[in-house]
Amino acid sequence: MVASRNFRFRFESLLIYLGLGIFAFIAVTPFLHTIARSFSAEAPILRGEVYIWPVGFSFDAYERLIIGGTFWLAYRNSFMITTYATLVQMLMTILCAYPLSRTYLPARNIFMTLIVFQMIFPPSLIPFYLTVREVGLIDSWGSLIWPYAINTFNMIVLKSYFQALPRELEESAIIDGANDFRVLIHIMLPLSVPVLLTLTLFYVVANWNLFLPAIFFINDGNKQPLQVILRDMIWSMQLATQTASADDFERLAGMEALKASSVIIAAIPMLIAYPFFQRYFIKGILLGAIKG
Repeated sequence: MVASRNFRFRFESLLIYLGLGIFAFIAVTPFLHTIARSFSAEAPILRGEVYIWPVGFSFDAYERLIIGGTFWLAYRNSFMITTYATLVQMLMTILCAYPLSRTYLPARNIFMTLIVFQMIFPPSLIPFYLTVREVGLIDSWGSLIWPYAINTFNMIVLKSYFQALPRELEESAIIDGANDFRVLIHIMLPLSVPVLLTLTLFYVVANWNLFLPAIFFINDGNKQPLQVILRDMIWSMQLATQTASADDFERLAGMEALKASSVIIAAIPMLIAYPFFQRYFIKGILLGAIKG
């Protein structure tokens, strides 16, 4: 009986791992294909011989990308926008979540109702654009930062976490003479590191992948983030493919390798960030949700 139960358990575990392995392979295959194309020579790409392993190993696409200035300017822009926006968003999220987590805040329920209402019924695009234009943020990075300075969902998660922390810690600090600011800095934030890092990851990923707001609000090519430049690059390649003659296909194969290499380089920061935040990711979200 015990042997039969152990066999069934091992068989079920094998099926689970096999299923997870298949799904993982399916999920990672497009990324492997892109990596393979970025390191392949032009002729195998032209013949459709590249799948998940480079054919005719070559660094030509990366060399061309490094020489080009527009891509790296957009890369720098995305890095700066992500850094500034994440700092502002985390600051605003903390400063909004902490007061709303205190039950003694006057009109607390009214504020929460208005915040949730805005999350359910977001502003329409045209009035939003006109507002951004009237305050003079068009063609500046401020249009990508200040209108998105706080995310309602992230704020509610952090508020729930603050609200679930032991009230006695705050009361003892107040008895010792600490004000609300010192309670926040010295008690609440050190106890909230997992959820803070998780929300930071959310903001970093969203800011790095910023696309539509940049399309709407940024007209200066020198201020465009990376995702817009990648979109323009892909569109230009598609247009060139549609209008190309038979003699142009070798050049277009090189453009495909260049496109693949640019996608890989654009993904590198997120590939570096995720392993660092991974151990806080599930823990932070579970604590922020369950405790709320």
